[in-house]
Amino acid sequence: MLTRRSFLKITSFALLALSFKVSSKQIKSIYMPQDYKKNIESDLIKWDSIPLHRTGTDGDEQTANWLAEEILKTKAKPELDSFQFTQRVPGRSNVTDGVNKARGLPMFDGGSTGHEGIRGKAGTLSDTMPLAITNYGSNDRYESTNLLNKARRQNKHLGIIAIANVAPSVPGLAVLNAESYREPYGPPVLQVATKEEDWLLKAQQEGRYLTMFSELKEKRTSALNIQTKILGKNRSLKPLVVMTPRSGWWTCTSERGGGICIWLNAIRYFSNYQPERTVIFTANTGHELSHIGLDHYLEKNPELISGAHAWVHLGANFASKDGSVLWQASSKEFMKGGLEALSKEKMEEVISMPVGNRPLGEARNIYDGGGQYISLLGGNPLFHHPDDRWPDAIDMPKLLKLNNMMINMIVGLASEHQFLG
Repeated sequence: MLTRRSFLKITSFALLALSFKVSSKQIKSIYMPQDYKKNIESDLIKWDSIPLHRTGTDGDEQTANWLAEEILKTKAKPELDSFQFTQRVPGRSNVTDGVNKARGLPMFDGGSTGHEGIRGKAGTLSDTMPLAITNYGSNDRYESTNLLNKARRQNKHLGIIAIANVAPSVPGLAVLNAESYREPYGPPVLQVATKEEDWLLKAQQEGRYLTMFSELKEKRTSALNIQTKILGKNRSLKPLVVMTPRSGWWTCTSERGGGICIWLNAIRYFSNYQPERTVIFTANTGHELSHIGLDHYLEKNPELISGAHAWVHLGANFASKDGSVLWQASSKEFMKGGLEALSKEKMEEVISMPVGNRPLGEARNIYDGGGQYISLLGGNPLFHHPDDRWPDAIDMPKLLKLNNMMINMIVGLASEHQFLG
């Protein structure tokens, strides 16, 4: 097992003007279907064998050490960067009417009931009853989620019981990211599974008393980012940064697994074929907690935000079955290059974020700092859902195509004259 080591601060790079062109130059063929399929399957099976990837948990540390071991196999040097943070650990988390009981998960950026809980009748978000019952989706693109967050800001209820309602076809407990983890707000919110809706709404209609527990206990602990660096042939060139998140609420195999697989495969590739420019790889924890791991990395390496040649964001969900592909980029040229590459791979249901809009996922941190980026994400019917597991949630043919596309793009960006093909 590797010991934790702080990431060595990268020396500052002068900011050069970005020059990009789509080139028809031939890139060395690196798509080896059998080799990559074997790597990807092995990586996904290992990822899925760790049931909980939440930041600061034992599973989070296991994942970091496994990634370090995979990096060592390439003869690159893994660096484990430990940082301190305040972990919120769920305590008593349920709601009962004395007969029925629903277990759930608190919202990690909301309040805590404490061990004593809250007792009262439940109404809706629009009234002033002590408790409110509502539905929500697993991200803020659902109107129900926006209404929930509005009620949290208004803070007129002692507690809110939020029933997961992502889609009728995927009942369960898909939870929300804690986007305000550093600045929690509003009352305690208990997220419960879809199956609890009938009895909770009946209790609400009949005016029965409910007792809600949504307890969060705080402790100072540590979490891990993992990095490695492959030196380029020409050290005067600005570095390329390849990043992926590596934490989530549950096992989240199709949510996180695609990014992890391509990230590892890019390291494996460059360990055999030295790039022209230095390539820095970082896999950061804290995704579900408002990107605290990436924020830590950027605080330690502020010169890279706008000083890197470009950032490659390997984001969420693009490996998922029955999910769309989303492409984001910081420039028209990057946008065009990515969409053309996706078209070559015959990708269906491709969505693009307009250039200039603040992007989704960790690419937003680079956008906010004025950096250049390309970003691959996707949709996922099992987003933040416990059933997001290997192999059923994975679209392997799609992932193999996207692996081919992104490795080629990373190779192009790591070249001296920068081209994507």
